[in-house]
Amino acid sequence: MSDRRMYVTRGGAAGALAPLCLVLALGALVPAPAGAAPAEALASASTNWPGVELDLMSVERKGNVLTVKWAVTNGGEERQSVSFGLTAKATTYLVDEENGTKYYALTDQDGNALASEHDYIDGDTWGITDTLEPGSTARYWAKFPAPPPEVKTLTVLFDRTEPFEEVPITDK
Repeated sequence: MSDRRMYVTRGGAAGALAPLCLVLALGALVPAPAGAAPAEALASASTNWPGVELDLMSVERKGNVLTVKWAVTNGGEERQSVSFGLTAKATTYLVDEENGTKYYALTDQDGNALASEHDYIDGDTWGITDTLEPGSTARYWAKFPAPPPEVKTLTVLFDRTEPFEEVPITDK
């Protein structure tokens, strides 16, 4: 299986991503219109964290970048800590099974994952970590190199849950 990584370097691409990151951050602050229906998950699965469900919300390709969004809900009665490794020993990644290609989260010149968070997990792995109170839901996103346009589905792998297979890619 080939390993395909893309890095954003200082200068051209990094400067171009700064406005995009600002727009994404500000977009997250805009509330949904009153009466708007919550987005429907593409797929859902139980996790190995007690009482925790993971909903895969979207897989969208725009140019050379693929954005994956997911939500995690703690339906249990106890606080749960969740984590999603995005660098080094990544445990959250994409696989194009037809072409045998594995896609890791994009990183900037400092090795920070282009994701909703960049926290230390352990060893040399960084990614998303969070503590969920009972009944709470948290939403996350990560950016990956986009597969070629002829690739229409991917397998999405997250920590402590079964793979989401043949997930359709939405082109923007």
